[in-house]
Amino acid sequence: MRYINIKEKKDIQLIPLGDCHYGAPLCDLDKLKETIKWIKDNPKARVILMGDLIDAGLRDSVGGGSFDNDATPEKQIDFILDLLLPIKDKILCMLHGNHEERIRQKTSIDVSKMMAKVLGVTYAGDSAYLRIRAGDMSYKIFAMHGNSSSLTPAGKLNSCMKMATYVDADLYIMGHNHELMSHSTVYIRMNVKDKMIERDKRYYILSGHFLKYGGYAEQKGYNPGKTGVVKINIDHKKKDIHTSL
Repeated sequence: MRYINIKEKKDIQLIPLGDCHYGAPLCDLDKLKETIKWIKDNPKARVILMGDLIDAGLRDSVGGGSFDNDATPEKQIDFILDLLLPIKDKILCMLHGNHEERIRQKTSIDVSKMMAKVLGVTYAGDSAYLRIRAGDMSYKIFAMHGNSSSLTPAGKLNSCMKMATYVDADLYIMGHNHELMSHSTVYIRMNVKDKMIERDKRYYILSGHFLKYGGYAEQKGYNPGKTGVVKINIDHKKKDIHTSL
């Protein structure tokens, strides 16, 4: 877990970007490029890279392994780096995904760490605990790639919500499960300083993906989750978070 401190003067739009799976034939490259361009052109956009940026099909990977990919892992890494370089100054951190983990397990080489170094961004490993100060407001954000095997949208969301049982945050973000979803819950807390009982919110985000339906997901009967990213609007004047899909 890596602690990251971020200071912003104004509102920002936080974009968790991951599960691109570049190299897989079903990667929606047009949508991915369109998303990167939107981030580049939006001065408020800030990015957390959520992992599985590449597909990294190896000889013994799930499905047909390397036979299913239309680019080698090396070419996948080069392409993703070229795609991300124009927005490197907007990237807050990079997380490690299970597809990149395939390479680390076989070779000991952490390609996520290498890509973060080339981009000049913070490498957070498996999870990131961010404190984002936007103006006078402070937000606690916990993000991880995730490892849920749930198949239903409710099960996937529950995996994200479980993070609140061991990490205190305002916003929880999880990737991996190829679902695009936003949810919030209200909780009651004690304000000891002002001797008040207050209501507050926690937000839970499933960060989406960029795979067209078919292939392994279709063979296994998985739900075709919505593709793309969620835009998380963080206010600098009052403690408030809004999301749009």
